Amino acid sequence: MKIIVVKGNQNTGKTTSIRLAYDIALYLGAAIITPRNIEDKPHNDFETVLFYNGKRIGFHSGGDLLKSFEEVIDDYKEKKCDTLVMASRNFKQTALDALFNGHEVMYLHKDKKDDIENVDIARNIVVNL
Repeated sequence: MKIIVVKGNQNTGKTTSIRLAYDIALYLGAAIITPRNIEDKPHNDFETVLFYNGKRIGFHSGGDLLKSFEEVIDDYKEKKCDTLVMASRNFKQTALDALFNGHEVMYLHKDKKDDIENVDIARNIVVNL
């Protein structure tokens, strides 16, 4: 499975960037396989699966607990996702590399809470789906 990790400190807009990528994919014709939570708020973490360009794409914006990443990856493998887009706090790179071992991984670094950076990250995600 290909994993796109939006990595950054707390409150830098990782979830916002992932949500924008989700919205762009929908605008470009993606179909919803698993809907987001009805109570979903703009800055709340979310998870969903889309069908886009012939592939199943998982989105998981909660990246606060390093120990839960294995469960997240296993969950999206069970959902038969080809690609997983997920958030991660700035954990040690060696710890992340060990968790993602065996997957094609792309890291996108989120440095600040900024609308232009959010859009750039979202575009980069969609181009690499």
